[in-house]
Amino acid sequence: MIRIPYRTWFEFTGWLLCLIGWLFWLQGQIWWWQPLVLWVLVMVLFFLTRGLGYDAGAMPFMAVLAMTGWIFLTRLSPAWASSHTWGILIAGLAYLLGLWTGSKSFGHPLVWAGLAIGLLAATALFGQSAGGARAWISLFGLRFQPVEAARIFLVFYLAHYFTEGRSKRELFAVLGSFLLILAWQRDLGPALLVFFVFCWLSLHWQFSWLKLCGYLAVSVLGFVLACQWFPHFQNRVVAWTQPWEYLDSIGYQVLQGLFALRSGGLAGRGLGAGYVQVIPNVHTDYLFAVIGEEFGFLGTFALLMVYLGLAFWSLRLVHVMTEPRRQLIGLGLTLLLHLQVFLVVGGILRIVPFSGMTLPFVSFGSTSLAAQLGMVGIVAGLGGKGGGD
Repeated sequence: MIRIPYRTWFEFTGWLLCLIGWLFWLQGQIWWWQPLVLWVLVMVLFFLTRGLGYDAGAMPFMAVLAMTGWIFLTRLSPAWASSHTWGILIAGLAYLLGLWTGSKSFGHPLVWAGLAIGLLAATALFGQSAGGARAWISLFGLRFQPVEAARIFLVFYLAHYFTEGRSKRELFAVLGSFLLILAWQRDLGPALLVFFVFCWLSLHWQFSWLKLCGYLAVSVLGFVLACQWFPHFQNRVVAWTQPWEYLDSIGYQVLQGLFALRSGGLAGRGLGAGYVQVIPNVHTDYLFAVIGEEFGFLGTFALLMVYLGLAFWSLRLVHVMTEPRRQLIGLGLTLLLHLQVFLVVGGILRIVPFSGMTLPFVSFGSTSLAAQLGMVGIVAGLGGKGGGD
């Protein structure tokens, strides 16, 4: 198991105390118990994971990301920070569930496929719309996004498909239904992410240039059809390619995000000194731009290095797994998490059209937090006891 120096936790604690102190001076009053509870939760999960014999190397990375999210959400609105705190507490339970799940066998592929499609079908039939997509369900006063769990279940099925040589007709039915329901819901960001993960897993399992060209052709065709059939996607493409032409409408958010990143410069304007109120949906879609404005290039670079460290931890565990199915599940979950980082950050930087998804562990959103910590827990469980040796 990787030996995490205890001084890492002292350094992390010192960094957190400094930021909390600055927030207290800046805003006059913050809910000081929230970071304390989160710090205790992270430490409990870290030592519990190590005590059970699993690799706890992901926990410092997740701690920095989650606390960064809490800091900036507190700076924006204490109410958002409070929801973020409760989301992380729930996500801690999801992590433990994932740790237990990862240590078990992943049988019954059609059950996983049925759960994935069933969750999306329920959302399509009974869900609520927000941001142009029908992606939410309210149940007993709780509002959540079933797609976050559905795509994890789909990765379980895909691992079975590749390792067991199941029929292509079955794959077409499962994957096609999954993507079509997401298209019906107009939830194109997760559909794009899932398609990329499938292509990557397929090429990883058996690479061929013909297959790669086929996936590229399907991607181009899907892009063209999405532009024709979905007005909100067409608006995002126009905002991506011609934001200056639509400064007062669909290009406003894109340009404000770029202005924020540029004004941050190398070291940033300082915590609390950014003009965050001018960016729409800043707490969900564009929190990375706020970090760039107030912490600068160095702050965003450090944040991306944390994601890179988390990816390295995950891929190192995947590399030592001996069972192909578990390897593919670990790789698929790693791709789900880090391709989402690329799509979100790339959308803000205008590398790709903006997808409307959250920045993992940082942005506001309890459902996504639970799914993301759950995925990390599954990867740790897949690595097995002593898997980090």
